[in-house]
Amino acid sequence: MMTPRSAASFLLAVLPVLSAFQSQHNGSLFRVSKCQLGALRNSETDRGQMTRQSFLAINAVMASTLAVAPSLADDIAGPPSGAAIYAYRSGGLARLTTLGLAKLLTRYEGYVAAPKGYSKSQIPIAFDFPTDWLQLDKLGGGIQYVDQRNGDKLYVLHATLPAGSDLKTVNKQWFADVILSPQGDVSRSGVVAEGGRVSSSKMIVDCTADDAPKQCIARRRLVLKYDTVTGSGVQTVERRGLVDAYEVAGDVYMMLTTSYAVKFDSKGSKERETVENIASSFKVGDAALS
Repeated sequence: MMTPRSAASFLLAVLPVLSAFQSQHNGSLFRVSKCQLGALRNSETDRGQMTRQSFLAINAVMASTLAVAPSLADDIAGPPSGAAIYAYRSGGLARLTTLGLAKLLTRYEGYVAAPKGYSKSQIPIAFDFPTDWLQLDKLGGGIQYVDQRNGDKLYVLHATLPAGSDLKTVNKQWFADVILSPQGDVSRSGVVAEGGRVSSSKMIVDCTADDAPKQCIARRRLVLKYDTVTGSGVQTVERRGLVDAYEVAGDVYMMLTTSYAVKFDSKGSKERETVENIASSFKVGDAALS
């Protein structure tokens, strides 16, 4: 467990890194933090105990630190044309709830930045994932988890549909193009991909159908095939991406899971079952609140 002294040392170490965000945000956050940490440095007693002032300073700086990543979403102008970026976290920290007696699954419930010009500033999302998956890039503002045993990943992505199209009519290849775009966050996270194409696509919820619900959000499921280039740049590895997509005001919010092709293509495999369950659990909008 982190002691007050070690917590202070940690915060003093990471503050310069967090200050890199200051150019994009109100600098008062970091001015206050530095002031509080200055008091923290000077308020230790000879016995090494932290005073009440120091304790409050630690709490304030920790709160400021945790607020950095979600606040990035407030300034997001929207995805660039032709690329899928992270659906940036908004509205504070997400709620993580372990499920069942065995606690093998965790439910993620939070908010992401809404499309530009949307009536609301944020949209609720929810999904279930294995509890032992590790969250990546916590300070980046995106949502990404990895299974450290086999490299399977999940990403929550956001892209803008081409003008004049909707989730149903847009060409299925569009999904491969935006997800694997060099300007997208999958590529910027370090994935070097080749030959992306969509092998299957189906509408899960078709809002143009006669029996569509009154409050309808279109939903589409796709399978993506691509190769990743190894660190040496010589060999490639076949991968599969399972995409679950919702349309909101001309934008698309996607759950992308990625797996080794040999495991995904083996029907009944544990790896395929895991990513299918993640995709099926993905909810956007009011359904995520239930």
